[in-house]
Amino acid sequence: LVEHAEGLDEHTRHKAGFYVKQVSNAISPSNFILTNPELFRETVASNGENLVRGMKMLAEDIAAGKGDLKLRQADYSPFEIGRNIATTPGKVVGRSDVAEIIQYDPATETVLKRPLLICPPWINKFYILDLNPQKSFIRWAVEQGHTVFVISWINPDERHGTKSWEAYIREGLQYGLDTVEKATGERDVNAIGYCVGGTLLAAALALMAQEGDDRIKSATFFTTQVDFTHAGDLKVFVDEEQVAAVEKSMSEKGYLDGTKMATAFNMLRSGDLIWPYVVNNY
Repeated sequence: LVEHAEGLDEHTRHKAGFYVKQVSNAISPSNFILTNPELFRETVASNGENLVRGMKMLAEDIAAGKGDLKLRQADYSPFEIGRNIATTPGKVVGRSDVAEIIQYDPATETVLKRPLLICPPWINKFYILDLNPQKSFIRWAVEQGHTVFVISWINPDERHGTKSWEAYIREGLQYGLDTVEKATGERDVNAIGYCVGGTLLAAALALMAQEGDDRIKSATFFTTQVDFTHAGDLKVFVDEEQVAAVEKSMSEKGYLDGTKMATAFNMLRSGDLIWPYVVNNY
């Protein structure tokens, strides 16, 4: 019906189709006790104790989200920085108003001349590329002889409400380049941009080219968009009305709450990232 409805512009049709899919995923029989045989049997066998546990967890998740549902997708308690996550040895060698710069210890007798600076997205922690020894691009890179630096973005508060995209280039990526040169004496750098960190890197390269700054000698992009013409379902969340609502919220807080971003990303795959957890947790 949505695909063939008359009088809809492309964006409205896309939004309508997206939200019809959300409703379809929400009313799936597996999400309800009476139409999910496994859940029904468990509820009967436990005299409803599973529902009591679920309500307790639901209350905890709403409290953790400060009134919004912060859907729990993992047990975070076993993770400890430096012990079983982000275990590649390194230290902070620079700090600006928006980021810290981490330099990782060498793992080879000699290292390559040109350092490597990684610009991750600020919607993730720096250790997205250093989850554990078996799943660590950073560890692999130092084992290949690279001197690796990574930008660790600050978790913003109201102080950062006036920071612009250019500020993140100047005080984040370009500050990282300055820090690399100060730490190693090397001016030429290889750079990697990941996700929106890659978008920032691409913008920085354009700006630096205008200014005659040629310190970045190679740039590699992981899952990065620079042309958002065909941005897929993410465009559902970008129109004048929604941007105005986001800007209003950000003007009050000085930042966009992470739960809003997480919810948007979960909705892109709600059949995998929302409803299975609702059933299992609550």
